[in-house]
Amino acid sequence: MDIYSYLVVQQAPHFETGDIISLHKSVTMFGRKTSNWTPDITFNNIFVSRKHFTIFLQSNHIYIEDLASKHGTYLNEKKLIPHKPVKLKNNDRITFAKNLVSLSFSLKDFEQTSEFSFLFTDKLVGNEPKLDFLKQTLHIQNHSISLTEKEFKFIDILIQRKTFISKEEIIEYVWPERLTINNEYLVGYEEVNALIYRLRKKLPNLVKVNTIRGRGYSLTIEEDRYHQLPSRRM
Repeated sequence: MDIYSYLVVQQAPHFETGDIISLHKSVTMFGRKTSNWTPDITFNNIFVSRKHFTIFLQSNHIYIEDLASKHGTYLNEKKLIPHKPVKLKNNDRITFAKNLVSLSFSLKDFEQTSEFSFLFTDKLVGNEPKLDFLKQTLHIQNHSISLTEKEFKFIDILIQRKTFISKEEIIEYVWPERLTINNEYLVGYEEVNALIYRLRKKLPNLVKVNTIRGRGYSLTIEEDRYHQLPSRRM
């Protein structure tokens, strides 16, 4: 599977909220471990079947398929039909095991991947940033900054959008779990502002989260300040 797709744990036994599950294989099996069977991703719970569901890559699209699990797999609150693959979209919510497990799907489509491929290479050009999706860190020159799940997603979408992004788009991308049945997000602007405040305190001086009055936010990097800055780790 393409390395730019992953799951974010919203809640799950034996996982921390915000843990990243990388989808780097062409087929990833989810289920319960037994004495003679170990899935790729294990959730040891009585409501999880041995072979519960798979996520796989096919024709440049990523699909989820329930494997006739006893208690079912749900995509955005809708129960999947066994053995009927469904294409996953960015921020789709996967739940199972009587809602004890909730995962959020994140996807970089292939056009974005080609445009932003420099973010995932070891060789950086100038002071371009690099995101580590497994460790949830931002690397910029000699800086390595550990981020929370929300901070990481905020930086991720700022890097994707090279111009600016509105608060509404930020809320939709960073807080997908807050979407109500009325298609409204229960996130206030104060919460967005608090996230940006905490992030600005973490970032080195050469990385700027800019406020564009009446429009949103953008990310800029000041090249001429790089050689004046000492190394800093969070």
